Amino acid sequence: MEEKRVAPNMVVTISYQLEIEGKKTPSWFSRPMRVNFVFGRDPLMPVIEQAISGAKEGDEITVTIPPEQAYGPYDKNLIQEIPLDQLKHPEQVKEGEYYQEVTPTGRQIMFYVLKKDDGKVVADFNHPAAGHNVIMKIKVDEVRRATAMDFAACDMRNCGGG
Repeated sequence: MEEKRVAPNMVVTISYQLEIEGKKTPSWFSRPMRVNFVFGRDPLMPVIEQAISGAKEGDEITVTIPPEQAYGPYDKNLIQEIPLDQLKHPEQVKEGEYYQEVTPTGRQIMFYVLKKDDGKVVADFNHPAAGHNVIMKIKVDEVRRATAMDFAACDMRNCGGG
């Protein structure tokens, strides 16, 4: 039986987990994920594509994604002071933790609580990985030849390649 390797027009299924280098990673960010795609057609970050190209089923690969390819630089302008009475659940605001709620318009907001006092909260709206490398631990679960159905599904998703 031929050994199936990650190559163009192969359907690849990977499991992965993300960590933030040099920082405690929130559990919602590091939960295990699984995804499949047609290699060379579905859009992938070049650093990930290069790392898994030629890999075979069962391979485990660790990729370091720099901030500019992940969540961008840390932006001090995203630190804001918010009156606690503007929040739905001010009692849930705790220093050193993330706070999230859904606004009346249905938008989800989330921020890291830097400080809470005098009826105000100092909120950091940067993504937790902003300014940090993201470590992606990948396991190649399955590699198989793409079928006509896989290509049709890819076309419906507007995949590139050809």
